[in-house]
Amino acid sequence: MDASASWRLEAGGSGDGLTLIDDLLGEQRTLTAVERFARAHDRRELPALERHYRRLLPASAPGPGQQYAFEVDLDKCSGCKACVTACHSLNGLDESETWRSVGLLVNDPAPRPASRLSYQQHVTTACHHCVDPGCLNGCPVLAYDKDPLTGIVRHLDDQCIGCQYCVLKCPYEVPRYSKERGIVRKCDLCANRLAVGEAPACVQACPHEAIKITVVDQAKVRGKYRALPTLNLEKEKRGRGGKEKSPGGLFPFSPPPLFPAANTFLPVTPNPAITLPTTRFVSAKPLPEILFAGDDAFVRPAESHLPLVFLLVFSQFAVGASVAALVMNSAAWLLVVAAVTGAFALGVGTLHLGQPMKAWRAFLGWRTSWFSREVIVFGVYVLLAAMTAAC
Repeated sequence: MDASASWRLEAGGSGDGLTLIDDLLGEQRTLTAVERFARAHDRRELPALERHYRRLLPASAPGPGQQYAFEVDLDKCSGCKACVTACHSLNGLDESETWRSVGLLVNDPAPRPASRLSYQQHVTTACHHCVDPGCLNGCPVLAYDKDPLTGIVRHLDDQCIGCQYCVLKCPYEVPRYSKERGIVRKCDLCANRLAVGEAPACVQACPHEAIKITVVDQAKVRGKYRALPTLNLEKEKRGRGGKEKSPGGLFPFSPPPLFPAANTFLPVTPNPAITLPTTRFVSAKPLPEILFAGDDAFVRPAESHLPLVFLLVFSQFAVGASVAALVMNSAAWLLVVAAVTGAFALGVGTLHLGQPMKAWRAFLGWRTSWFSREVIVFGVYVLLAAMTAAC
């Protein structure tokens, strides 16, 4: 007997003579599937799944020189996008915002011999929480932080000014700009869940367990993707015979290239030596050396960024006017033009930001961000041009 029928018997015995309102009130007492699940969960009537999900997490937290990372089993990914839905729901993302995506990889679309089979593979990707993240290095306002204990690259929403420079710096197009919020956001590997021993949303949602969390050594990632000369220093120091060489013979070798020829991360992605991604893509089948994204031939219109167009044009015009003033006699008016157009370029450039009122923060990342350095240099130039014109 359902809740509606039970309510009718309680209200009027057989339920005869009840009005439409009585029927509607009775239906409201019928629990939906979600409500029944929630009640069963509260009563602990469901099987405990903590041990099941714990298999998808590392046995211990990262130690010194280590960090958390995603591991994706390509053979298990079916492209169902359950991970995308779970990430979107748990993190409360905007309608058009995604922190995890699922794509399709294909091999060379050109005509191939009959002996060469076609290749298709679904792949799920999110932020790679790189050892040397481009988003963090390029951010002009220090809105990114790499946790020293877990290695997770987090975005600090309250610091962001919406310049989108991190979107350009990330070769994997991970940060996502939200026009409604005026800031950039990205995956944080569900750090709050990991802190209490729970698996991230995408890990729990995958029906085939294609995603799990692992611990990687940052030095191994760096050595794998960037063959730096210091890694071979010890070998060269000892020489081929195992004897230590003299100090004058420490560097008699040609260092390996910074960008190796073969992409050992994932063939279709940008070179991993740029940012040192930590995600591991594993497969029992060898991957073709040349892969393409399924939408590789699809053309998407880019954002116009009109304020940046005015910034570029008028900043160049200001510099040109000041240079002309140096070689011309009685060219004070050129200095005035340079100062005015330079100030206008700075002002119109702030319209590109999602948070224009926070534009003054753009100098904070001067240690690593070329964006900050450009802002400082051009700001000083405009100030000097204005002072010279006034004198």
